[in-house]
Amino acid sequence: MNSSQLMAMDLVLAVLAAGAWIAAAWLTASRKVRRHGVDAALLSLGVAVLATAGRYALLPALAASSWWFAHERITISLPLTAIPAVGAAMAGVPYLLRKRNTGSQSAPVPAGRGRQWAVLSLVAAGAAAVGSLGLAFILGPFPAVWSLVILLFLVGGTVLAAKLALFPPVRGGSVTPERRTTAVTAVAGLLACTALGSGVFAWLGSRAADGTGIATAVGHHDGGATVPVAAPVPVTTLLGSSPAHAVVRHYELTARVEQVTLPSGQSVEAWTFGSLPGPTLEAQQGEVMEVVLNNRDVTAGVTLHWHGYDVPNAMDGVAGATQDAVMPGQSMTYRFTAAQVGTYWYHTHQDSAEGVRKGLYGVFVVHGTTDVRPDADIAVAGHDLSGLGLLGSSDRSSAYTATPGSTVRVRLVNTDSLPQRYLVSGTAFKVAAVDGTPVNEPGEVEGQLLRIGAGGRNDFTFTMPAAPVTVHSDAAADAVVVISPPDWTSGTPAKPAAGVYASTPVLDLLGYGKPVSGQPSVPAATREEVVVLDRQFRFVDGIPRYAFTVNGAAYPLVPSMEVAEGDVLNVTIVNRTAEPHPMHPHGHHVLVLSRNGTAPTGSPLLLDTVDIQPGEVWQVQLTADNPGIWMDHCHNLDHAAEGMMMLLQYQGVSSPFVHGGHAHNKPE
Repeated sequence: MNSSQLMAMDLVLAVLAAGAWIAAAWLTASRKVRRHGVDAALLSLGVAVLATAGRYALLPALAASSWWFAHERITISLPLTAIPAVGAAMAGVPYLLRKRNTGSQSAPVPAGRGRQWAVLSLVAAGAAAVGSLGLAFILGPFPAVWSLVILLFLVGGTVLAAKLALFPPVRGGSVTPERRTTAVTAVAGLLACTALGSGVFAWLGSRAADGTGIATAVGHHDGGATVPVAAPVPVTTLLGSSPAHAVVRHYELTARVEQVTLPSGQSVEAWTFGSLPGPTLEAQQGEVMEVVLNNRDVTAGVTLHWHGYDVPNAMDGVAGATQDAVMPGQSMTYRFTAAQVGTYWYHTHQDSAEGVRKGLYGVFVVHGTTDVRPDADIAVAGHDLSGLGLLGSSDRSSAYTATPGSTVRVRLVNTDSLPQRYLVSGTAFKVAAVDGTPVNEPGEVEGQLLRIGAGGRNDFTFTMPAAPVTVHSDAAADAVVVISPPDWTSGTPAKPAAGVYASTPVLDLLGYGKPVSGQPSVPAATREEVVVLDRQFRFVDGIPRYAFTVNGAAYPLVPSMEVAEGDVLNVTIVNRTAEPHPMHPHGHHVLVLSRNGTAPTGSPLLLDTVDIQPGEVWQVQLTADNPGIWMDHCHNLDHAAEGMMMLLQYQGVSSPFVHGGHAHNKPE
C-alpha cells in the first residue's frame, strides 16, 4: 500500500479506537448493566486496544513509504494515546472479568476503587483518543506548546468531570450532592469555555484579516543575524523593462457575462473574454505584450494572471497583492516583455475559483525566434464548464487537418482544478515540453497516458500518419480532438474503451528524456524551507470550514515565506491529505530535486505547477531572482479559496493593496 492508503487506514483505526473507548467507558459506568452488557464492554475494550495497537503497527510501513510525520506520531500522539490505553486495559479488563464471573450469582459485584479506576481509566483513554483526532484535524503536525497544554487540560478535565459526576465521596465525606453538582458544572463549564474561547480567538483572527494589507518584510535572518533592508519598494513600481524599438503585440480583452451555446446544444451561463476559451494570445520572443483588460459586467471583478509566465511583479494580476480587482466599467493595461518561450495560459485571479470555472481563461503562446515552426500547431485547453467537459471550445468533436508526413505540435493545457489524463491514439509521440520548458532528448511514447495536474501543460509532437490521430481526456468524456489528413471522410472515431484510463499506465515525467550532458551541478541552497499541506478545521474569512491549510493555517493567516534576492531555497513540500495539490508559485519556476526521496533520472524537470499526490513528499529548488510579493497556492482553486495559499515575499517590497476591503479583493 502507498502512504495515502496507509494514512486512510490509520484514520479509520483512530476513529474506531475513539468510538470503542467511549462505548467501553459508557457500558462499564452503567450500574444496571447485565451480563450481555459486560460482554459488550469487554468487546468494545478489546476493539479499542486492537485499534490503538494497529495504529502503531502501521508506523514502520508509514516510515518506509517516506511518510514525513513518523517522528511526530512517536513523540506526541503515541504517548497521548498509548499510556491511557495501557492503563485502561490494566484496570478495565480485570474489573469487567470479575463482574462477568459474578454477574449471575447472588454475591455483590466488587465495587469501590476497582470500578472507579476502571471507569476513569476508560474515560481517560477515550478522551485521549478523541484528542488524537484533534491533533489530526485541528492542531496538525508539530503543534505549538500552548495548544498541547490546552489539549491535555481538556483530556484531564474530562476525567475530573467524570469522577465528580459518577463517584460521590465515601460515606461520611463533607461534600454534599449539591456541592458535587456545582463542582461538576464548574468543571464542565471551564472545559466548554476553554474550547469555545479557543474557537472565538480563531474566529476573531480570521475576521480581522479582512481589509488588512501585507506586512513588509524588513529583513530576514541569515546565520542568526538580521539583515537590514533599504526603504520598502512598492509592487506597483516593479514594472520590468522593455527593449528599445521592440514590436508591441496589442490585445484587448473584455470580461462579460453571457449565455453560451456549446456544439452539443447545451446552453450555459458563462463569464468569458468573448469566447470559450478566451482568444489565444501569441507573441514572438522579445516582443512586448500589451493587453488591455476591460470589465463589462462581471460584478465579482476580474484581473489577468499570466500562469507560469515570470512577469514583473506589478503585472502578475493578483487582486489584493499586486493590484485591486478590476470592477465593472473599469480597465487595466498589462505590459511586459515576452522573454520566455513556450505554452502558458492566462486567467482571472480575482475570485478565481468561480471566475476560471465559469470561463475567464485562455491560452498564451510565445514562439522562439530560432524555433522551426511545426506545420500544424494546435492549442487544446481542457476544462470543465458546469459539468460539461470541454477540449478547446467544444464538448463534442474538434477537427483539424494535417498532411501525412508533416510535423504536428499539440499544446495541452489543463485549465481545470482537477488533474486530467489524456489518451493519444493513432500515433507514437514525443513530449516536447512540460510547463513551457523543453524536454531534453525526449523518447517516443506509445501506450501511455499523459497526466497533467491542474494548471500544468504538456506539449507533444508527432509526424502525421496517413490516418487520423485522436486526443481524448478522462475529464471530457464526450469531447475529442481529431487530427486528420485532408479529405478524410470516415467520421468521428469511437470513444475509448471502458476502463482504458484505469488500465493504461501513466508516463512518469521524472524518468522521461535524458539528463543534460555537461550540465552544471545544482546550486548549493542558502535556505531550507518546509511546506506542509493539510486539511484541518479552521475559520476562513470568519466562516468555519474543514479548510485546506499550509503549515497549519488558512490564508490570509499563513505566514509568508520571506526571501532576499539571490536566495536559493530547497523547499520540501509534504502532502498530508487524501487529495492531490498542484502547487503553483507565481513569478518563478522550480527545479525538481526529488519525489519521495528519489531524484529524477530523466531530463531536468523545471515546473511552475508541481502536482503533489496524496502522501507524497517533493523537494524542489527555487531561486529568488524576481523581486516582488508572489502568491504560492494550490491550483485546485476551490482548495485555494478554502485557505491553501501563502505568499513568497521578498524583503523590502511592500504592497498598497489589501485582502477584501473596498475593492472586495479575493486573491484566490
